Amino acid sequence: MRLRRESRSHSPRKRRTAVGASAPVGPDRLRIALLAFVGVVLLLGGRAAYMTLGGIEHLDGLEQRSAVDGELRQRGSILGADGRELAVSVEAVRVVATPYQVENPGRAAVRLAGVLGPHTGQSAAEIERLLSRRGPDGKLSGYSVLATVRPDVAEKVLGLDVPGVYLEPATRRVYPEGDLASQLLGHVGRYGEAFGGVEARYDEALSRGEDVRLTVDAAVQQRLQETLAKTVAEYDARSALGVVLRAEDGAIVALANHPTYDNDRFASAPAWMQRNRVLTDPYEPGSTFKPFTIAAALEEGVVEPESAFLVPDAIPVADRIIHDSLPHEARRMDLSEILAESSNVGTVQVALRLGGRAFAGYIERFGFGEPTGVDLWGEDPGRVPEYREWSGSSIGNIPIGQGLTVTPLQLAAGYAMLANGGRGVRPHLTGDEGPGPRLISRETSDIVRGMLREVVESGTGRLARIPGYTVAGKTGTSQKVDPETGTYGDEYVASFVGFAPASDPEYVVLIVVDEPQGSIWGERVAAPAFREVMSFTLSYFNVPPDRGRVKEVTP
Repeated sequence: MRLRRESRSHSPRKRRTAVGASAPVGPDRLRIALLAFVGVVLLLGGRAAYMTLGGIEHLDGLEQRSAVDGELRQRGSILGADGRELAVSVEAVRVVATPYQVENPGRAAVRLAGVLGPHTGQSAAEIERLLSRRGPDGKLSGYSVLATVRPDVAEKVLGLDVPGVYLEPATRRVYPEGDLASQLLGHVGRYGEAFGGVEARYDEALSRGEDVRLTVDAAVQQRLQETLAKTVAEYDARSALGVVLRAEDGAIVALANHPTYDNDRFASAPAWMQRNRVLTDPYEPGSTFKPFTIAAALEEGVVEPESAFLVPDAIPVADRIIHDSLPHEARRMDLSEILAESSNVGTVQVALRLGGRAFAGYIERFGFGEPTGVDLWGEDPGRVPEYREWSGSSIGNIPIGQGLTVTPLQLAAGYAMLANGGRGVRPHLTGDEGPGPRLISRETSDIVRGMLREVVESGTGRLARIPGYTVAGKTGTSQKVDPETGTYGDEYVASFVGFAPASDPEYVVLIVVDEPQGSIWGERVAAPAFREVMSFTLSYFNVPPDRGRVKEVTP
């Protein structure tokens, strides 16, 4: 018979005892019951069997997982787009204690840690705290969950014959793919509580036993994680992030944070590593923001695709001097050249023609400074100064991606809009969504897409080229703000975001590398990682090549 989990209840219950008994089941009788339980499992070839061991009840505000009509309700599974199981619940046994019945918590904890520790990672000190748990009244508790383990481990616990420690049937959440999409999936804790990710966002449906199928493809997710890990190792970087979106509707095909962790060892991962930093940690996007400046100016009609500017290597803006990354003589540059060479000065000249008030309106229209609406909790909206907060120099730094922050997910969604004909997208993990509202004209989208293709063909993004496909994208190298001084420090973020095939975009890929060493430039650090992930994605989904082979550029 199938194990199911009871629905949540917050009403108090009286404590039950086993049928025909006036006190909790003793160790000898419990051993017999557990052996019978294991025997039935074996006889049924691994099918679930239910036994009530000690009749544990809902005490001290903990959620009960007890029998309902002879079954336990089992939490639904989380499935990838290809049907692969990413999170499942399996039959298990919960090791529980009645602290006021435990005679020597310290000694008992040492004995229990010898059995539980290798499977749960718990120390004797942690177990002793659970064995000594007290209620709101300060008295020793009547119920404390120690661990949820496999039946064979529970049998060893039973063999310890520790007074006040007994068992109840339960389910245990496992993550068959180990560290795959850990931050994205979230985690289910010892008491059945959901922490972050899909587990928390869809907790209600999963708790009802419903499966949740994601848009994430496990194979693309695996390649993204492998690529991020390799890039971090190569450049001795602090961390890296990546996103793969479907350009048409914003479906999340892969989303990864590195370093990552095994979700079955969730408690051992530091808090910063558990965060899904793709949507919780905004940063200054740097040059990857420049295409939105160009798109706004084109859409407003203050420039034409053939508009050209006399671009020096520096320009004063209020009390600041804006420099290009390399010194050069003043020369005439059109919009495509300004993007291809990532000219700060040229981009600021375009923004000055557009005007700060109009540009601020377009930034808001493009969705920056607001949550994307992704179906996950904890999204940070980023920080975009309202126009009334702009200083005289804001028109010199915001157009080049400084003085505002965005999340990687916001930036990827923005590039999906540039790629798909100008319609906004809502990144999502489940279901199907149609095209969003139009944010720019198809004509403007086509023009900017062509310019971003030139960035890859002949500009700073040449290391992102993929044989057989046209690719469009933009490099980014942004200085990090020192949190102590509030000024720019000596650390950088290298990034690349783009889409392919450029002639009819299918996928958007974003790569962000935090604090790379040896090289800080997005074209060298992040563009090759983009190429690897995008090349795999196009091949995996059988996207036909849209051009003859392009000679691959090597570092």
